[in-house]
Amino acid sequence: MLVVDIGLVNLRFDGHRLVRRDPGAPTLILVGLPPQHVLEEVPPPVATVATALGPMQAVTAGSTQLAFSVPADIDGLELSLTSLLNWARLVPMTVPAGLRSPDTAGSTVFQGIPRSVIEFPARLLITYDEPVDWVGRQEPQQVDGRTALWHTRLHGARDGEVLLRAFATVADRSGLTANNPLTVEKLEDIVTLTSRAELSGPGGGLPIQVPSAPLQAEQFIITPMGASGHLRGAWEPLSSTAQGQFQELGKRAPNLAAYDHITGLGRDQYIRVVSRGRLSTGHEALLVSELRRLFVARPNDGIVAYLQREDRVVVKQPDFQYGPESGFTHEGREMPFRTLRITDRVTPPLHQPVPDNDAFWVVQSSGDDHEFTVIGTDHENRKISFTMPLVFVPDSLTQAVQEARLQQLYAGDLHTPTPNATDQKLMSRMNRSMGGQVMAMAQPPAGAPGSTSHAVGKLTFGLGVTGPAGRPVVGLPHVSAAEVRVPAVEQFTPNAGYLAATFNDTFLRQSMEKHPAGAYLSLDQAVGLTFGAEKAGGVASPNASVKLITSQAGVIPDVFKTGTAGDVVDALPLTDIKAAFGGAKLLGFIDLGRYLQSIAKDSLGALRQLGDDQIEAILRAPNGLLPAPVLRIRDLADGQGKELRYVWKTALGERDVLQGDDSKDVLDVSHAVLTLDARTVRSKDAVDKASVEGRLTDFALNFGGMAKVEIADLKFRTGPGKKPDVTATGLELKFSNELEFINSLRSALPADGFGGGAYVEVQPSGIRAGYELALPAIGVGVFTLSNVALGAELVIPFDGKPVSFRFSVSERSHPFNVSVSLFGGGGYFSMLVDATGVQQIEGAIEFGGSAALNLGVASGGVSVMAGIRFEFDGAADRVSLSGYLRCNGFLCVLGIITVSVEFYLELTYEKHGRESVVRGRGTLTVSVRIAFFSKSVSLELERSFSGAPADPTFADCVLPRHWHEYCLAFAP
Repeated sequence: MLVVDIGLVNLRFDGHRLVRRDPGAPTLILVGLPPQHVLEEVPPPVATVATALGPMQAVTAGSTQLAFSVPADIDGLELSLTSLLNWARLVPMTVPAGLRSPDTAGSTVFQGIPRSVIEFPARLLITYDEPVDWVGRQEPQQVDGRTALWHTRLHGARDGEVLLRAFATVADRSGLTANNPLTVEKLEDIVTLTSRAELSGPGGGLPIQVPSAPLQAEQFIITPMGASGHLRGAWEPLSSTAQGQFQELGKRAPNLAAYDHITGLGRDQYIRVVSRGRLSTGHEALLVSELRRLFVARPNDGIVAYLQREDRVVVKQPDFQYGPESGFTHEGREMPFRTLRITDRVTPPLHQPVPDNDAFWVVQSSGDDHEFTVIGTDHENRKISFTMPLVFVPDSLTQAVQEARLQQLYAGDLHTPTPNATDQKLMSRMNRSMGGQVMAMAQPPAGAPGSTSHAVGKLTFGLGVTGPAGRPVVGLPHVSAAEVRVPAVEQFTPNAGYLAATFNDTFLRQSMEKHPAGAYLSLDQAVGLTFGAEKAGGVASPNASVKLITSQAGVIPDVFKTGTAGDVVDALPLTDIKAAFGGAKLLGFIDLGRYLQSIAKDSLGALRQLGDDQIEAILRAPNGLLPAPVLRIRDLADGQGKELRYVWKTALGERDVLQGDDSKDVLDVSHAVLTLDARTVRSKDAVDKASVEGRLTDFALNFGGMAKVEIADLKFRTGPGKKPDVTATGLELKFSNELEFINSLRSALPADGFGGGAYVEVQPSGIRAGYELALPAIGVGVFTLSNVALGAELVIPFDGKPVSFRFSVSERSHPFNVSVSLFGGGGYFSMLVDATGVQQIEGAIEFGGSAALNLGVASGGVSVMAGIRFEFDGAADRVSLSGYLRCNGFLCVLGIITVSVEFYLELTYEKHGRESVVRGRGTLTVSVRIAFFSKSVSLELERSFSGAPADPTFADCVLPRHWHEYCLAFAP
């Protein structure tokens, strides 16, 4: 029941007792004991009934030596076991504080004197930190026929408190068993935190101030089978200065916070190791690793006691703040949360094995990530709740090791179109759902609360500093991408939903104030707005691709050119600006992008602050311009709804001529200004009230070089419950070339073509505006002009068809009439032109005379009429020119015999495409009536002559086989 080696120093047996050899030399009794601790293998988690586990490996600690000094007042000792085990009168020898290595490696001699060295737990060497004594029986203890195992208990000199100090670890023996929380690093931490040894600072400077506190032993009993004890220790964290010194030395800093160890006869019953660290968000946390002995019933060998490990992460610092001084690359602008609060206090058991001295994703025992519940506080003090997995990073890692490990943990591509398993796992960890909660994505400008807030569907988080030298850093979480709702865009694209966006580069690298429009988000894909012309007054369908989300200007196209430092140095080239307006139409069919002009850098500042007053001032100012369309939404002043507004005022210019484009330009906007202002007010009762104002000034429409319509100001205005109002002022019609003679009729046209007396029809399909003017009959002597009507009509369709203009002098169904004495005639003329050219022209003029004769016995009359009719149909590519002569006469004798003759001759030229035809037709009709008998005879003759559609082709002239024979004659 007792295994002990006893060594005597400076003692000899004189035949009766043990006496000193040299009275002046130290006199010691050295007690060697068997190993006091057994380190067992820790298996994976086992079920209540375990059948697959075999024998567990184990390693033992080294032997323990207790050194006692014999006081000078003891002149001799009995040579007996009882006397040598009576340690109460002896003085236990301890290793001097600050010493970590013996005089000779592997010995227990320090400064020439053997000391008490206990290896507990395995591979950790401890000694007394303050005076102690050992309490135990010298004689065997027998009770009820049983003999107790020999044991002795360590007792503190002050009220029984025992303080122990670890001074070294054993490095020359086999390693520790796997999955044990007492790793080599943790044993070294215990040495660093209890040995009271000074550690030299960088460059041999001042020593590192390490918080030191001894181990406390509530119970420590040694026996031949091992120690039964309860050791515990707790330590304050390192100061930031000390942490920096360890980092500078490249040494691992101790991160042990607490240690509890309970053993029974050298076998572990409970171990608790608490390590300091931080979550990747910067929150201080503790990794609590506990080892318990678990009794498991096995079918074959009864109750078996296995060691089982359980780890949890305990959040020590619930709140963590972020700001410009946190170390972010862009002064914290990439982090929309000022504070993150983690509501979890402790996690469920973690997945085994847990890398104690390495960074790791916090994963539950089920294998799933533990998603911490996080409440973020944005720049406007809103609370946003979400969940996200986090990484635990021990404080002991050096900066280089920490970065390398985090690089591995965050390895993957969040934006690859074909993610592999690693990418998918990282995406699920970094893409976090916000569930549509409203939050401020950036600090709003002063006086504009809510201007940077959005309903957010998802945030993509990153870690560390960004940029070319980006690296992961604990405590620097940031948002690398987001999916947000943009109400202003949704009004025009109802299916837009959440839009992918990132922080604007100028906002990140410079600030919101440095961006001319105050942009803070950039959409990943520009959103094309389909804005129907009927909503913009028929003046334009301003389709534009908006990409930048600004704080006060709303959503605008990206027209900004940035420099290498992210600052806005100019507007984008004109080609890029025009690309943002692909599909935008002017007057229903004209490509608006081809008339846009370059944007001056100085004008970009007009987009910075656009309140209602600023917008109105720009719209009223003759030279005021908004360089890009602005799409904005705001709360009404009375709080009863919201107003959506699309406003744009831009100068137009000459059309750019594309290569190979030789088409004529129907529109002249070289001095024009386009203004669009569309508002939709949505009240709380979900009733929309839309009002639209459109305006195009100082432009002209040139139709095929034949007619030109100049309009000084074309306006469109509509509102809830009101009839659309379209007005055009300063309208002037001019004819040129072959139709220049019609300009003489301009004096009859009203000065304000679309003013009073005109007609305007606004329908979903387009606008029809025009006039009809009937002239009164004019009689001067024998000259009479009657049935003259002048008409003009401008059609602006909304369905993409070209703008058309029609001018007419009377109509085919109502020609004008002219008579001069015995001669008379009439005619009509109309012309329809659009942007592609002349579509239809038709006209006719007829002239002739008539005379009557009455001799009493006989009476009669004769008339001769001749006319010319011209018709051009552009759609059918058909031209027709006709000339005719009509003669008729009659003679009546005594009312009994009547003879009438009619002669009609017509010659027509027609052209269909490339084929032309000339037709001639003549008719002679003679009618005779005698009394009650009448007879009519008609003679008709028609001839046509067709011209060749074109010259014959080579294939028409040469047959294929003839050509083949011809070729063979030269190349047989």
